[in-house]
Amino acid sequence: MASAKEIPPGGEGKIEATLRTGARGGRTAKTITVTTNDPAQKTIQLKISADVQIALALEPYLINFGRFKKEEAPVRYVAVIGDDKDSTKILSAEPKDKNIKVEINQKGFENNKDNRIKIAVLPNMKVGQFRDVIAVTTDHKTTKNLNISVFGEVVGDIMVNPRSFSFGYFERGKAPEKIVTLKANPPATFTVLKAESTAPEVLVEKVTVKEGSEYQIKARIKDDFDKDFLRGNIVITTDNKEQPTIEIMYFGRVQKAQGITPGQQGTSIPMPGMTSVPPSP
Repeated sequence: MASAKEIPPGGEGKIEATLRTGARGGRTAKTITVTTNDPAQKTIQLKISADVQIALALEPYLINFGRFKKEEAPVRYVAVIGDDKDSTKILSAEPKDKNIKVEINQKGFENNKDNRIKIAVLPNMKVGQFRDVIAVTTDHKTTKNLNISVFGEVVGDIMVNPRSFSFGYFERGKAPEKIVTLKANPPATFTVLKAESTAPEVLVEKVTVKEGSEYQIKARIKDDFDKDFLRGNIVITTDNKEQPTIEIMYFGRVQKAQGITPGQQGTSIPMPGMTSVPPSP
């Protein structure tokens, strides 16, 4: 924040900056760009740095369970770190999802006194992607509330790739075709009964690659599509009891004629609210 918008000749001003460190410690540096009306020096870069000391934090505070089978029960541990870790007590750690189990041990888990929080995904977690936030409370004098974000994907009898997709920026009548692949997770078998789009402008076609074990769903936008953007789901119906219905979200936007630079066509558009879950290491 600047002390004044205008500084008179020979005068001086101050710029106040706040460095938000979050839970990260160690050496950190940031750059501030100041824009002026001085033709000789239109921009000025100010660099600030600090050695951040952590009083109390959780590590990791973002946990990826990756992809795992339903019958598996993956476990992750969270450590308490910082200068005040030994004098601080974890009072509670509560998930929102009842299929995520959280335990606290002030003496630590797995012979590590700092690993005081144990997080497990229960077998009742539904097939598909999941996301949750665990609220942690402590008796620390200033850092009383902390959060742990967890996410992952439970793989059932049917493996789906991708779980969502974008048509990107496309010209009318030239939208690319997209393919969703469904494969059986051995020894399971399944059959795709039908596939439909919630948006009538998108045509879908079921292709049998190998009966009972692999199918493709091809999706393309109709040539006479006359809107500016597109959003919807492909709803796939199967004969599998565990995954009778599978929904794939899609999105796309028409490429405008003006202001388009070469190479923009086909640019990926992020899917709001969707998270790609990489396999566990």
